[in-house]
Amino acid sequence: MIAKASRTMAPILTAVALLCSAPSARGADGIGPRDIRQNLFDACFVSPTEGWVVGDLGRVYKTTDGGATWQRQEAAGRDPMLGISCLDGKQAWISSIAGKVYKTADGGATWTLQQTPVKRNLFKVVFVSPQRGTAVGDFGTIVHTEDGGATWQEVMLPEDFKLPDSALDSGVLPNDALLYGMSFVDENHGWISGEFGTILATTDGGQTWKQQATGIESTLFGIDFIDRNTGLAVGIDSMILRTDDGGATWTPVRSPFDERSYYEVGLSGQYAWIAGGQGTILVSKDGGKEWTEFKTPIQFASEWFRGVSMVGERAFLVGGAGLIYRTDGAEATLLRGEPTAAHGHGEGKS
Repeated sequence: MIAKASRTMAPILTAVALLCSAPSARGADGIGPRDIRQNLFDACFVSPTEGWVVGDLGRVYKTTDGGATWQRQEAAGRDPMLGISCLDGKQAWISSIAGKVYKTADGGATWTLQQTPVKRNLFKVVFVSPQRGTAVGDFGTIVHTEDGGATWQEVMLPEDFKLPDSALDSGVLPNDALLYGMSFVDENHGWISGEFGTILATTDGGQTWKQQATGIESTLFGIDFIDRNTGLAVGIDSMILRTDDGGATWTPVRSPFDERSYYEVGLSGQYAWIAGGQGTILVSKDGGKEWTEFKTPIQFASEWFRGVSMVGERAFLVGGAGLIYRTDGAEATLLRGEPTAAHGHGEGKS
């Protein structure tokens, strides 16, 4: 069954709907997670204790103690930071609006602007080595670098790329699918997810891409692979897809909800996490075959979770209003320390 097409630009991903939140307090010893109040779009961790989160108003925060304290870093004024990729505690790249990418080689003490050849918003960036990286975004945008971002080249969608008839009938141009998610398992094998059920795969590190058939037309925001065969993709309409053959075939997985938007997925070993709208967090203990709700406080129903980064059995999930969850196995802790059993709804630890 083919799901209904949608050309939804998620509000949390656009540069025009920024929230004017108060700045966080800063000090030499860092700040606590309670002081982070801006929307957070993505996270990248290199170990269970060290990593970054990024979001609205140019916010970039780094932790080296598993999220107990955070150091705010300055990258580029108030531009929204949409995606982050990190190789170790020193090297990281952030994707932003208008084709901008920011790089650090010193753990975030300094960030350098890398202007790509496009002016589109770049929702996701992934580096698989200090030299090779790819970023994706608005209207079929793919940019690629083989020199650490010193120079970037625009990559075209495959010549035989196809959109469903419903998209073309609504006036969408053939190569204008918005691209949101990306995952690599090594320096050569990667996947992109996007609008109208789009999934693209590469075997040459992102220099060329081929379209994979999904059988659905729902926007796929997030994608993650654990190896060359096993991967998950998630999107609107409570869509969860799973593959065991590298994307040659994609199979829908039953969701605990209907008509919700799932923005990102993380897979590591047998554990997997999904971040979504309406305060939604899902957890799987069998590699994404079955999913259950991880209950969050009822007051989070108006919030969303957007980014997932997994290292072993630990994941960090980030979202609106500075919300950060840290997981261990199938359990999650709200780092802000607010009660997660409020109003009899939540079961998460605090």
